[in-house]
Amino acid sequence: MIPYGRHHIDEDDIEAVVRVLRSGWLTQGPIVEKFEQAIANYVGAKYVVAVSSCSTAMHIAALSVSLEPGKHMATSPITFVSSANAALYVGAKPIFTDIEPETVNMSVNSLTELFNSSNKPDVVMPVHFSGLPCDMENIKNICDQHKALIIEDAAHALGASYPDGSKVGSCKNSLMTVFSFHPVKSIAAGEGGTITTNDEYIYRKLLRLRSHGINKLDDAYLLDEEAYTNGIRNPWYYEMQDLGFNYRITDIQCGLALSQLNNLDKFDKL
Repeated sequence: MIPYGRHHIDEDDIEAVVRVLRSGWLTQGPIVEKFEQAIANYVGAKYVVAVSSCSTAMHIAALSVSLEPGKHMATSPITFVSSANAALYVGAKPIFTDIEPETVNMSVNSLTELFNSSNKPDVVMPVHFSGLPCDMENIKNICDQHKALIIEDAAHALGASYPDGSKVGSCKNSLMTVFSFHPVKSIAAGEGGTITTNDEYIYRKLLRLRSHGINKLDDAYLLDEEAYTNGIRNPWYYEMQDLGFNYRITDIQCGLALSQLNNLDKFDKL
């Protein structure tokens, strides 16, 4: 039997998970933040939001740019169902470009034709098939001409680089990039995903959507009279400012993913 995929777990990975189990943190805690910073440093992005899967990453990425009924999202037909589902989750319509036969990636010419049709995409989600980056420079040029936003589906592409040497995930030619940490991807977290971006507004929106829509960091309160007593913030007070989800990842998963990240460059050469 040919296996669907094999992940590599060594003693360092096992010890990393054991350390989390002994730390007292099981759900979302300091290891999640440490993992987010490690991904940001690795790919060269300003902000990273870790979530429970790449599919949930795509969902809240679509929500964060107000993809909604009446709008269209273009992606490649050669991908997993999550790419197109990101549009369906929010009531938008997925539409498909053709692919380049040499790369199995999104065809720039086909994307241009879509923009000249009645189904003009509002969002474009290029898929870096098997980790090979799409022609993002030309895709961005086309999208900029038509004021379309780009969310890169880099589920397969953690560790990959563009022709100029910058890492996939740096969002040099996109608003957001999503990664997967399913066991058949570059590194394993069991399940898990991240969204990278250089846009602070999008980052804050993603943080809220990840955790029930509750305000995060120094988001302004809507009801200051409830939030403060004599000018001091009430420590128990928070506001649900968006309809969000429980898409949080755990410290256990991120402990494993952090350990795996140490071997990413070695994995990519296998």
